[in-house]
Amino acid sequence: MSILQIGAGGVGWVVAHKAAQNNDILGDITIASRTISKCEKIIESIQGKNNLKDTAKKLEARAVNADDVDALVALIHDVQPDLVINVGPPWVNMNIMEACYQAKVSYLDTSVAVDLCSEGQQVPQAYDWQWGYREKFKQAGITGILGAGFDPGVVSVFAAYAVKHLFDEIDSIDVMDVNAGDHGKKFATNFDPETNMLEIQGDSFFWEDGEWKQVGCHTRMHEFDFPVVGKHKVYSMAHDEVRSLKEFIPAKRIEFWMGFGDRYLNYFNVMRDIGLLSPDPVTLPDGYEVQPLHVLKALLPDPTSLAPGYTGNTCIGTWVQGMKDGQPRSVFLYNIADHEVAYKDVEHQAISYTTGVPAITAAIQYFKGKWAEAGVFNMEQLDPDPFLKTMPDIGLDWDYQELEVGQPDIQILK
Repeated sequence: MSILQIGAGGVGWVVAHKAAQNNDILGDITIASRTISKCEKIIESIQGKNNLKDTAKKLEARAVNADDVDALVALIHDVQPDLVINVGPPWVNMNIMEACYQAKVSYLDTSVAVDLCSEGQQVPQAYDWQWGYREKFKQAGITGILGAGFDPGVVSVFAAYAVKHLFDEIDSIDVMDVNAGDHGKKFATNFDPETNMLEIQGDSFFWEDGEWKQVGCHTRMHEFDFPVVGKHKVYSMAHDEVRSLKEFIPAKRIEFWMGFGDRYLNYFNVMRDIGLLSPDPVTLPDGYEVQPLHVLKALLPDPTSLAPGYTGNTCIGTWVQGMKDGQPRSVFLYNIADHEVAYKDVEHQAISYTTGVPAITAAIQYFKGKWAEAGVFNMEQLDPDPFLKTMPDIGLDWDYQELEVGQPDIQILK
């Protein structure tokens, strides 16, 4: 058995550590990135933490340009993995899926193949490109598992669990995400700044009463009382799983909410208003052309650098409301992750940890034959029970609590 991991950012760091801790199941591990030194640094961390469970298994680094399908196919043929785990940026998803199809090897990723900000790539179109591979993967006899992070990912598994065990009918699904941790910086992003800034400046899309609704970013807000971390303001955002949940779970309203502090939004609004969040090139007086968002990315702290001093918790979950046995019901299924615990385990922070642990949990389901049917699948299509049974053993507990029935008190902001 063996896996090929493509990507060596923050999530890739955690995925590699967790794969190493479970290499008795996953087998040999190859980590590949455009910058091989990033892979080597991860391997050094794994060895330093003694996280390689079976030291007889292979752990190596390779260089690959994920924009080059032929190079990806060649690497896959050389490594001969049973599963390719894509933890690169979302814009390489299609290249890696195509390479997996050509090489006839199964595929897993943690986010949708669109940026959620560009024209024609908003939530209503999310997954359309990747879903185009359903029949191809089925005919090739390989499996594709999409969005196997936390959100998307576990939150969709929570919804599937609610459908299977807790509800007879679903009225609303609200995905709730807040990071109540403190990294000590005035402003920083918890994962790739380019991906992060593109994601949160796009309009929000949500599903309501049989149609897509569109509102400006950070214009739709309510306050939610989270377990452990308390009350936080959360804002409606376009997000991958809103599209797939709408596709596979019937509900009158489906919406994604993320917590932002006032200081964070002040920085964000200033940078957006002066054009620093734009991906469009500008020409400097000396004739050089730059992309403002790339400049900002170079100025901001590397998300990996935040890990050593990070304190506090994240809370991410799925708030489901509907009917059970003829009575209205409201349930919040959630996880609490501690930044310091994540660092002690894999030398990274909880934002990456909550994405990396589910990816390996899903990979284990594939290797055990639980989630190994030929075709392309989102997480809410798959049996939630074995996944949720395994996830605590990999590093993330989960629970649910009953809430008062009632829709959120939404405020519309300018």
